[in-house]
Amino acid sequence: MSGGPLSSFSKQGIVLLSILHYGVGISLFNKAVGDSVELPSGLEREGIKSMEWKYKKMVIAEFDGNISLPRSQFKGRLEMNDSNFSLTIQELSLQDSGEFLVSAASNKGGQIPTKTIHLQVHGPISKVVIQKEITLLVNESCSVWLLCNVSVGSNLSYTWERGNDTYRDDEQIHFSLSPADGDISVTCTASNSVSEKSASATVKCSNDTTTPEYDTWMKWYRIYIVVPVGVAVLLILTVAVAVYYCRGRFNMAALTDDTRMKDTRTNSQVMSIYENVDDLAVPRLNKKQQPHQRQIKSIVM
Repeated sequence: MSGGPLSSFSKQGIVLLSILHYGVGISLFNKAVGDSVELPSGLEREGIKSMEWKYKKMVIAEFDGNISLPRSQFKGRLEMNDSNFSLTIQELSLQDSGEFLVSAASNKGGQIPTKTIHLQVHGPISKVVIQKEITLLVNESCSVWLLCNVSVGSNLSYTWERGNDTYRDDEQIHFSLSPADGDISVTCTASNSVSEKSASATVKCSNDTTTPEYDTWMKWYRIYIVVPVGVAVLLILTVAVAVYYCRGRFNMAALTDDTRMKDTRTNSQVMSIYENVDDLAVPRLNKKQQPHQRQIKSIVM
């Protein structure tokens, strides 16, 4: 199994990593979608001349004698306390995550150091399901793939438990089993800063191993990959045959037209020959007169 043993991952560890990531002096708030949060300014109205809250470089709340809330994505969900300038945001969404900056100027004219607060909004985990794919190999062992499927959730981390060992890994793990291992219990725990849920499954390797998940995957593969590819190949062949047929008909038509033109030219040439022959003056043969014919002519005269 990929991954390695891991001791329990405490919330104190999460806080420590957050400090290392965001730095000392930066406050971190983790909230769930739909929750409300109050971000402290660390200020008191007495002695403050002006102050402002910024989110992504945009002023979302300010005080300069009076409190004003400029138009922002928090419209209708934002309030600022007029005594300590804390900022309350209601009905949080994932898009509200980010850095908030609070800056102020004192009545004495000095600038108070800017404070940074990081808000991280998480989607709560609703359901966890382990999907299995177990394949029997030629050496009579089994290849096991497990997927920790979370239907709803954000910023997730996963912990896998197999027997007495605990592993931290991605949402998908892979390992091998033999029939001698018997039934193996596996648990996946998905968690974030606001919620945690688990699911368990039992896997086993046998000579007739087959899993509904694998059969479903194969059906999906055949329906959405094999069938469309086959249809595409058939369509390409049909188009190719149609193009070949049309080109053959076009070439045959062109050849027929060319043959007709040649026949027409040949007939014209033959007619021209006959016409020329008819137009020629054929000389008449002058028959030689017989002697007795000349004599008769002379007597008549």
